[in-house]
Amino acid sequence: MSNALRRNRTEEDFAGPFVTGEHFRHGLPMRRQAQQALADLEPAQMPLLLDALDDAATPVVEHLEPFAWVVPEFEEFRATRTIGPTLAWWCEFHGQSAESLLVNTERYFCFGPEGSAIGAMEEHTMLAMYDAYRCTSAATAGRNAYYASEEMTAHILADRETSAEVSVTPENLPSPSGVAYLARPEGGLVLLWKIQHDTLLSVQLVSASELAEFLGNDGEPRPGGAYRYIKHVYLPLPTAEAELSPPGSDTPPNLHNIDGLTPAGMDTDVPHVPHEALTNNRGWTSAEILEVFVAFTHMCRQKTTQTESTTVSAANSATIPRRKKPTEITNLGSPSRR
Repeated sequence: MSNALRRNRTEEDFAGPFVTGEHFRHGLPMRRQAQQALADLEPAQMPLLLDALDDAATPVVEHLEPFAWVVPEFEEFRATRTIGPTLAWWCEFHGQSAESLLVNTERYFCFGPEGSAIGAMEEHTMLAMYDAYRCTSAATAGRNAYYASEEMTAHILADRETSAEVSVTPENLPSPSGVAYLARPEGGLVLLWKIQHDTLLSVQLVSASELAEFLGNDGEPRPGGAYRYIKHVYLPLPTAEAELSPPGSDTPPNLHNIDGLTPAGMDTDVPHVPHEALTNNRGWTSAEILEVFVAFTHMCRQKTTQTESTTVSAANSATIPRRKKPTEITNLGSPSRR
């Protein structure tokens, strides 16, 4: 589990009430606009896409945090009987001892064997799902957007197989967080990333059509839905985590599983979630996600690459108060002939 989860918590972190399903419905009208725009996205529409991602992911992250953060504290309690701050909050919330909560995790947290009638979820599946939504939410925080032309996208995809063989430090990234649209004739791809802390990178890759499905998800159960938790269906984006290269090192980035789990539909040797159930996780392994992102990063670093940056005012972009800042849109044109 990421060390970023192990910060000190306060009462304010968990002060909000849990309203069933509300976390899926924030900003749905605007998300519908972004869904339509993804059919043929233009650079000027990138702020709309960032806002839609923010509205679709951030409320879900905030809803899941107390459930996800208690998982490592249950592990600590099992090993040492130490009660962490999140577990202590849950004890007060339910009026139960930590031992009682541990023995009855299915009753109080809906943690248990997957596929049950009540929509239980295995503890580490919860963490993996939370980490995916956290990356989606955090990718929009800096309001950094990138748009690659079809020619640039072709170069990025052609270079991806050798891209991960060289070092990449946090300083090499185009920005600490961001969202990139890679245009293709058969439909675009979308990259999302965030440096979680130090050299830990979370990165996502999804097709534009599958991202449209993510933006339209209202949590309602449906046939083939993945990651059912309690009464709702979650659609986390395909996510990879990697340790980037230390400064001055020639070591390439090092992939690792997220909390011991790679979402199904990416690496097929993980049995936790059936491949066919993940309607928005098709075909990208963790290694391929990292390869595309590193190739994109290398392309951004080329001094010969022609870029145009446009700042969009906050009045025309942000919808969530904590992110009312201009959107920097970098339009990557065609690379010079090599």
